[in-house]
Amino acid sequence: MKQRQGQIKMQVKRLPAHRQADENRYNRALQCYQQGDYDTALKECQQLLARPLMASRVILLVGVLQYLQNDLAAAEISLREAVKKIGSSEAYFNLALALGAQKKPQEAEAAYRKTLAMNPSQAQAWNNLGNILRNGHDPLRFQEAVTCYQRALQIRPGYVRAHTNLGLTYVELKDKDNAELHYNKALALEPDFVPALSNMAAMHESGAQPELALPYHLRALRLQPGNAKLMANVIALRRQIADWSDDNGPQPADLVQLMSSANDDVGGPLSMLAWPEFSPALQRETARRFARSRWAHELGQPPLVSEVAPHAGRRIRLGYLSADFRNHPVTHLITDIIAHHDRENFEVFLYAYGPSAEDKQRQALRQAAEHFVDVSSISDSGAAHRIKDDGIDVLVDLTGYTTHARLGITALRPAPVIASWLGYIGSLGEPRLADYVIGDAIATPPEHADHFSESLALMPHCYQPNQALAPIAAPPSRQSEGLPDDAFVFCSFNQCFKLTPSLWDDWCQILNAVPHSVLWLTPMNAAACNNLRKEAQQRGVAPERLVFAARRPLAQHQSRLALADLALDTMPYNSGTTASDALRAGVPLVTAAGSTFVSRMAASLLHNLGMDGLIAADRRSYVDLAIALASDPARLQECRSALQDALQASLLFDPQRFSADLENLFRAMLAQRARGERGVVTTDDALNKHS
Repeated sequence: MKQRQGQIKMQVKRLPAHRQADENRYNRALQCYQQGDYDTALKECQQLLARPLMASRVILLVGVLQYLQNDLAAAEISLREAVKKIGSSEAYFNLALALGAQKKPQEAEAAYRKTLAMNPSQAQAWNNLGNILRNGHDPLRFQEAVTCYQRALQIRPGYVRAHTNLGLTYVELKDKDNAELHYNKALALEPDFVPALSNMAAMHESGAQPELALPYHLRALRLQPGNAKLMANVIALRRQIADWSDDNGPQPADLVQLMSSANDDVGGPLSMLAWPEFSPALQRETARRFARSRWAHELGQPPLVSEVAPHAGRRIRLGYLSADFRNHPVTHLITDIIAHHDRENFEVFLYAYGPSAEDKQRQALRQAAEHFVDVSSISDSGAAHRIKDDGIDVLVDLTGYTTHARLGITALRPAPVIASWLGYIGSLGEPRLADYVIGDAIATPPEHADHFSESLALMPHCYQPNQALAPIAAPPSRQSEGLPDDAFVFCSFNQCFKLTPSLWDDWCQILNAVPHSVLWLTPMNAAACNNLRKEAQQRGVAPERLVFAARRPLAQHQSRLALADLALDTMPYNSGTTASDALRAGVPLVTAAGSTFVSRMAASLLHNLGMDGLIAADRRSYVDLAIALASDPARLQECRSALQDALQASLLFDPQRFSADLENLFRAMLAQRARGERGVVTTDDALNKHS
């Protein structure tokens, strides 16, 4: 409340009154306001509202008090009345604050522009207007936001928040030099300003040297040691650079302990999926906290759509919502599925946000669907209303809590049925964000239903779609990829954040048991490469036995995978598209099925290929199986041959069949929601209805 009171524009002065009692009451209200006793101040003011001569003078203070008490709807009414009766810049400013807190950016912007027209010397108003322009998802307005922050700093050169916000806007404009300049100016003025420290860290984290972010994350955490989100930031960054030592900050177990004693938001839940310390229940709870913190306003609004509309005699309208409709693994997997939708019975809409890229992958999506709508430059509310107006029956969110997440759109409930699929392999934690999570009986078995806030919607085969099998170019030479010609090549092309100390123990044990072998890894930042070499050496594996691949275009990468002898899955965050690529190239993959969705992805892929023999029961069996295959050429060759046969016979790479199954799953979802029920649904539910 103190921070909110600091935002208020309120001239504290005694006002004349015809009656001494009224003047005394008003002065008592002002005194209580200054002391933070808002309840008493509001009671005093309520007595004066009945006095016609006092009402116009008191109404501004009433609105301010209601705002400070978080009674935002009442505050808006009072402050609109103050604008009407007083018309001062203070009234407009405080109205803008109340509108902004209610996520009404267009109205708040108009109020800020009005107060600045009346009094352009308000640094805070310029800063707040800049925030609205920057947060509106419209890149065309970012430069205007820069101008607003610059005006604020002209008025108040030591305005730390304006420097920080200006830095954040320069990051959006991809001008990292100016971003760093203003973050440094903010920290020079206030070295312990946590938002500037965190923003500086985030900027470095997304660059070529993410390790530069660590000192800033650690400083922020030292200032607020009980802040779960800051602790999570440190741990996530350290996993990104494979820094597993006890010297540079907390471990996941420390975060688990902190979460047990506080109900704090821990930030985006994606990283936690890779931490063995996070159980299915804790993953769900982490997601719930994040959703409630990030989209509290949207979750509290009446749903835009609450009932399933009859669709007999018309096509079902499908909407796919994603930040990744471009050259991205999600698009690689889903484009053929969308192209194969039954146009006689389904009308397909794609809603795109996130980075704008008119590459060939986006062009293919435009061809695959009937409607392609770019909502990247409009607000969550605007996007949700567009989806509602399009009459979408089933909305499928393909992003979840991954990069660029905008679940404020689904929180507003723009469709009667909402499903989460493919982008985020876990529960969103908040029932209103999605009714269903699309899985299968292996990846999300019915007995795991309690792990999810969503109902399970089970595909009859694998939850993961794939492109049809197609010829892959002949692989290059091992030498061209830095691999020894005569070594046994284990591979894992998973991102570094999926690697854990316990997994590295297992991999090094495998390498030690197969002496003439190397581990071929995905391209990584220099800090991660150095740390992994150090961790390997500590476990008795020569650092040169780690081979970090060079970056290649997708087609070249897929062809070179055939150079590997055996793929090793990551746990608990399995390979997804990475697993499909390896299997498609004919490389067997060894995994172990865990207890979470994300730890059962590879098991689902292998089961649907009939390769259950590659699914280990636990870590010990996983290590033994990898060693046995690498040590027995005949057994490995038999496995590779079985995989080649399975690829041709399996439905895993049949997008046309997958699309038909998915449509039946959508029908089952609609039917269940129309009945007002919830629970596990399968394609059989739809087929039985039509039989």
